[in-house]
Amino acid sequence: MGIALGCADKEVVMSKGRLEAFSDGVMAIIITITVLLIEPPKGADLKALAEIISLVLVYTVSIIMIGTNWANHHHHLLQVTERINGKIIWANSFYLFTLSFYPVSTGWVGQTNFAEIPTAMYAAVNLVESLAFILLERTIISSHDCVKQAVGKGKKEIVTIILEVLALACAFFTPVRFMTYLLLLVMTGLWIIPDLRLNRVYQESKSMN
Repeated sequence: MGIALGCADKEVVMSKGRLEAFSDGVMAIIITITVLLIEPPKGADLKALAEIISLVLVYTVSIIMIGTNWANHHHHLLQVTERINGKIIWANSFYLFTLSFYPVSTGWVGQTNFAEIPTAMYAAVNLVESLAFILLERTIISSHDCVKQAVGKGKKEIVTIILEVLALACAFFTPVRFMTYLLLLVMTGLWIIPDLRLNRVYQESKSMN
């Protein structure tokens, strides 16, 4: 079932399909829990609607980020991963663990109207999640030379971490707190477009088969 790239570990612990299915299920649950945080307005006027607008806004940002994570994880990183070993399973589990904090951080920001500490936690969750993704990427690279050649020095990943550290710093300063979310959206914009580095590896593998 995997893509024959000829550069994966010889030891097979789990099929790629099972890991993809498990990851998809976890991400679907995370999205479901997050949307359930939004309750219907408790009135029939605009004032009642305004009471939940903060949660709706941060929910929108979170869904964009979760969707972008899903696309890069499932349709790009795992597409060029032929076989799964124990290290990849645990790195993937840690990555999903960090993603699972999105509902908590999203709800806290929305219910406190973008307060300082909740905003800082939201930025921190994104930072830790990105580090977990990079860890997973590097774990796959360690057994897939073709992925290592595609990713190279990881300039895109470095820029991502820099933007998220700046976003976390902005959370503690009221005049520029909105920059936290703006920087996070800019960071997400780097990944919304399909990762051409891994896409090239995938296309080359298809042409060889």
